[in-house]
Amino acid sequence: MGTSGAYGGSNSAEWNDFRDAWSDLGSGSAGTSANDADLAQGSAHLFEPAQPASDLDRLGQALIDALWRDDPAARGRIVPTIPRPRIPGRRGAGAGGAGGSGAGRASAGGGRSGSRSTRQVIGGASRGGATIGAAYALRDRDAQRLADYGLSLAEFDSLSPRARISRLVTLMIGDDGHPDDRAIRQAATEQVKKIVATDGEPPTATEAIKGFVSAYIFQLGLVELQDQIINGTLDGNEAIVRERMLRGWIDAKVRGLDIDASPALSANALHQSAADLAQRAIRVLRVR
Repeated sequence: MGTSGAYGGSNSAEWNDFRDAWSDLGSGSAGTSANDADLAQGSAHLFEPAQPASDLDRLGQALIDALWRDDPAARGRIVPTIPRPRIPGRRGAGAGGAGGSGAGRASAGGGRSGSRSTRQVIGGASRGGATIGAAYALRDRDAQRLADYGLSLAEFDSLSPRARISRLVTLMIGDDGHPDDRAIRQAATEQVKKIVATDGEPPTATEAIKGFVSAYIFQLGLVELQDQIINGTLDGNEAIVRERMLRGWIDAKVRGLDIDASPALSANALHQSAADLAQRAIRVLRVR
């Protein structure tokens, strides 16, 4: 639940509005008057895009507004073409990866080093999309596509399924240098597990990208709520209910956006699809 660490959150007016909306959630709006059992089950009416609960809608809109203000790339009319992230220090990694280490930190769209740094929401989405692309290549044992990311089958074949997932995410995204990095890792890991660790059909590229972007937006919100969540002023069960409500609101909104990532999969460009969808989600959801 949430994230941990010393990061205290951003102090902009938009993020303060988001934290205020979180505190007010459940204080009497029609959509939050359902009993705890209904909320814990994720009642569908809470997440209906056409009829959002008032307090829940205020919370979701405040989150989107804050992310829109944080990243100039989110406010642009189009997302520029983003080079495919690669593992720094690997052969052919290019200038962006020169001098990197095998422990790996993706060469594009790094996280923030402090609360005053610009939050790279769109760049972070690109890193997660690249991780999903690499996960499909690993599942398909596609050596050439893995090599495009600076990876090889040999470094995964001796690992257990769980270790394989952890290794891939760590190589593609890097260590948790900042809670924003952890947000990308957690959101990407959800989809990598579904792609790599399942014996059945994996999610489609469209499903994986939508799932990642939804989880990523949610996790960025939790980064800014961690003090409120862990300081003991809110009952643990109530915090879980509120998190489910916010995640459900975001899921419903992102699911309603059109995206066709299938052609991008063969082109190894899911990083661009994720960046495009993240920007579109923020731009569209800001429209009242």
